[in-house]
Amino acid sequence: MSLRNRLYSDHITVEEEQAERLSYSSETWYNVEVRPPKDEDIPATLREFAAGIRELQTKWLKLRNASPVIAFEIRRSRPDKLRFQFSVPTKRLERKVRTQLSNQVPGVEFGNGVEGLPVGEESTSGGGYLTAGRRDWYPFRQDFDSPPINSLVSTFHRHAMQNTSFVVQVLFKPVVGERLQRWLWKKQAYQQIRYLKKEKEKLWGSRSPTKREKRQADAIEAKAGNSRFHTTIRFAVIGAEEYTKSRVKELAGAFNTYENPETGQYLDTVTVEALREKRIFRFLQAVADRRYAGWGQKFQASLDELAAFVSLPSVNRENIQFAEPSTTR
Repeated sequence: MSLRNRLYSDHITVEEEQAERLSYSSETWYNVEVRPPKDEDIPATLREFAAGIRELQTKWLKLRNASPVIAFEIRRSRPDKLRFQFSVPTKRLERKVRTQLSNQVPGVEFGNGVEGLPVGEESTSGGGYLTAGRRDWYPFRQDFDSPPINSLVSTFHRHAMQNTSFVVQVLFKPVVGERLQRWLWKKQAYQQIRYLKKEKEKLWGSRSPTKREKRQADAIEAKAGNSRFHTTIRFAVIGAEEYTKSRVKELAGAFNTYENPETGQYLDTVTVEALREKRIFRFLQAVADRRYAGWGQKFQASLDELAAFVSLPSVNRENIQFAEPSTTR
């Protein structure tokens, strides 16, 4: 065992007071459980839905982004039940979630979502998050024949990791306001576009940009010129004890499907490790509260990329609670 592994911990044993705190959020959320229709066609991505719930809000003369944060969560508190839910900060947004999702996925049903993390006293808890492997102006994969979340659902089959509970959380917020930050991001993106398109100097002469470089430049330009969202993806892992880091890596493997071979963009994994256990508890608290709080490295995702991150499953698994067939309603 390395010196780092001896000094740093990737999980804590939750005390009674900590378990109580992690059982709720410090903010008001409206939680909508989503039950996908069974044996029916489900869109591979939810682009119309993601566009329909986007709310652009600014304040301080459009200098500050005041848009609401929305959370999409995949929860497995026990192996035989897998829950999908959206959590929003206002009743108006809750109505939009229900309306827009019903429009794109006919037959979907809704229930009451849940708060907090499924932790108990003396349970071990830890987690991690995903980051953009390259600068985030390089797009992730966006085109899928089937919902990319199917990969994660397959990882969560009811016979896998039976002693472990999970919360996978996708937080997103429109990119608006923050003029200086947006200007700088776009400036750097277009600098990369110009570099990819220009002739490259070599030891002997120069060469024209390759077809792949031209396609990468076009992909970056399309992303830079359209709507984007600040996005964070993170995991809470409960009950895995010394296997916490392994469980984080196992979950992260399900997100390999978002790797874009054309642009080279991928999701990299970071396990939360700390010298002081209090820092791990703060990470878990941030997940329970659905706030960035410095925990999780956000990246910018286009509307099409986000639509893939919040897809609903089309695979049939025993631990998924599906909508009731229309004939029995």
